[in-house]
Amino acid sequence: MGAEKTDIGKEIAKVHPLILREAVKRQMNIMPGEQISISHIAILDLLTEKGPLRMGDLAAALNLTMGAVTGIVDKMIAFKLVKRERDEKDRRVVRVFLLSKGNDIVDRLDKQKSEMVNDIFSVFTAAEKTEYLRLLRKVYDKLRSKDE
Repeated sequence: MGAEKTDIGKEIAKVHPLILREAVKRQMNIMPGEQISISHIAILDLLTEKGPLRMGDLAAALNLTMGAVTGIVDKMIAFKLVKRERDEKDRRVVRVFLLSKGNDIVDRLDKQKSEMVNDIFSVFTAAEKTEYLRLLRKVYDKLRSKDE
């Protein structure tokens, strides 16, 4: 590279969205014919990770309005992926629960995502994959520390 310095922030900012876009395109092709959107997948992932969530918590986690989340959850209820229940102690609180069909889709997606990632990362050696995962976890920890 010689004397010129690479602006790593600029380069990563340029390539990272391209990688994410390609990964999302592949992920959406995992379930052809299914009426599952990226928003549905995000909600299924959140419910799998955190358990039942209040509608407001889903909206905050996805950075969407309550109206948008209500529309998405309504479609997911129609597909029998989730259910919505009012809290017995505070009827104003509405929680979203994962149903077995939603859980089955999460399991299927996880398996297919793992196969997709293994294919994408087949260009790396085992040591490079291990190092990349270590670095990703370090970045994730840094991002999480901003939330606390």
